[in-house]
Amino acid sequence: MPTKRRKVKRVFCILVVVFSGLLVLGFLAAFVGLPLVFKFSLALQQSLIFTRFGLQTNATYYGNFRLPEYKNHYVPVIDVDNKTTLKLGLWHILPLDLAEISFYNESYDFDKVLKHSNYSVLLYFHGTGEDRSQSWQKYQLLRSFFHVIAFDYRGYGDSQPGEMLENNVVNDCVQVYKWLQNRTESPIYIWGHSLGANLATSTVARLDQNANLTGLILEAAFTSLTDELYFHPYVKYLKWLPWFWDTVVKPLQHNGFLFDTTKHIEMVQCPILFLHAKDDEIVPYFMSQALYTASKKRNVSEWVLNDTKLVLFNAKIGLNHYFIYRDSFTFFHILDFLNHCSQNLQLSLEGSHQS
Repeated sequence: MPTKRRKVKRVFCILVVVFSGLLVLGFLAAFVGLPLVFKFSLALQQSLIFTRFGLQTNATYYGNFRLPEYKNHYVPVIDVDNKTTLKLGLWHILPLDLAEISFYNESYDFDKVLKHSNYSVLLYFHGTGEDRSQSWQKYQLLRSFFHVIAFDYRGYGDSQPGEMLENNVVNDCVQVYKWLQNRTESPIYIWGHSLGANLATSTVARLDQNANLTGLILEAAFTSLTDELYFHPYVKYLKWLPWFWDTVVKPLQHNGFLFDTTKHIEMVQCPILFLHAKDDEIVPYFMSQALYTASKKRNVSEWVLNDTKLVLFNAKIGLNHYFIYRDSFTFFHILDFLNHCSQNLQLSLEGSHQS
């Protein structure tokens, strides 16, 4: 019996040593190895920021999506090398009233009605991990007010791939805006969600004074990528590491992944509406509060009202990161913002005539 007990004890000790060793190896792999690989891998950094896992890439999917009265486009953009041309997938979704007319008219001219319309136009920037089809339910709300123009960034959906860097993507977005500007005489608004809110703000900051943007709507925006890394569920479990800054934050900054919305918001010359749910588990709502405060300090044209609004949705509603469009009051927040923007546009026109 004593011999048997010693054998059992020996086996138990071996199992403890093996298990402890596996734990140490697991710790080293997860908290040392992975950050080190991330530090030196641009491809891994791009995959984290511009998440595209599991998204549809088939053009047929986007051309035959179950969404009433939309038109599929492919917009050419020139890459930063001034040589390569990429085509980005884009939808033109009709306002509901016009969609009803189009439904009974197979030869309905989408381009003509976009050019001359009583409806404003909205350019929609989706978040990372999404493509232009993911927000189709949100578009059903937005088309109550707008022609909705939803596009995919390079490498997303059926848009052609390219180097996934912040500067490159924003360069594409500026060209998409100018493409749209040349195709409509209606007021243009931009709506950005999550990472799309930051791309939208960077895009607006690069536009010249002739861009004539009427309003900017930012949903679940973060202040900067550096700030967001400490809260995002993919990364926040590493933030306690002493080497987190050197292996995660600093390499992203070095490769130009800044997404500094706080900086770019200062250059926006039009009214801004911030929307954020207090139960957002991906981007904390205090970031929209900080951006709202920063935007109130903008130096805007003397003929433009610094009309900035912040709407926070109670956590009890359960809207989280993706579902602000479901709240019954969102419709009226948009309507109120459009009314303010219309007044602002009228004041701006009167001011330009006086000068």
